[in-house]
Amino acid sequence: MNEKTEANQASPDTESTGQRIDPILEHLEVEGLEVDKALIRKKFIDIWEYENGDTLDEEEQYLTTVAAFIYNAHNVLDDANIRIDKARMAIIAALAAWKQPERDKLIEKEKASENPFKAFVENHQPQVDETHVWKHFLLEHKKVEEKNWVYKMKKCWFASFFIRFGRTDYIETACCFDKIPWEARKDYVDLKLSNLFAQLGAICQFDYKPKKDK
Repeated sequence: MNEKTEANQASPDTESTGQRIDPILEHLEVEGLEVDKALIRKKFIDIWEYENGDTLDEEEQYLTTVAAFIYNAHNVLDDANIRIDKARMAIIAALAAWKQPERDKLIEKEKASENPFKAFVENHQPQVDETHVWKHFLLEHKKVEEKNWVYKMKKCWFASFFIRFGRTDYIETACCFDKIPWEARKDYVDLKLSNLFAQLGAICQFDYKPKKDK
């Protein structure tokens, strides 16, 4: 049964759930492999229902969408004998492409400003606050200045999710997801990341500074 046939037979609620992951799945590509996107989609729906996704707050629905995509994509690619590092690169590339149009507009405005780093902080801090809410991350901004932005998290929703599902090795992929905004701005933003969650620690700190001219 192909993906289209399954979609036609799916209930309206199930199809609506599957549509949450479709914009990410369309960007998932692995060289030399025809990725079984229909299977990832089906498993995503299963986890969404298991997590009672429709009853979650908006920010936790977003986090669950990202985490369930990471989890199921890794599992399906692992079953296809794709190394975890190669799978991680493909998964992060898909997540980066998912939000790229929105991110590109912000970057264009930042580069056109008198202080691109300051504009980056002004653009990205609200996004961090919106998605990494206190109850899930214990987020605290330590410093917000024109030349330095530091924030610390003493809890990680993503780490808790992957620990609960028995795949602590997928935590690193979520860490890479959080670095996407910096990866896209390497020419004017430096990042010093102190992350212990991937090693089952209890702290993660992002320290952003303007890129130094060589």
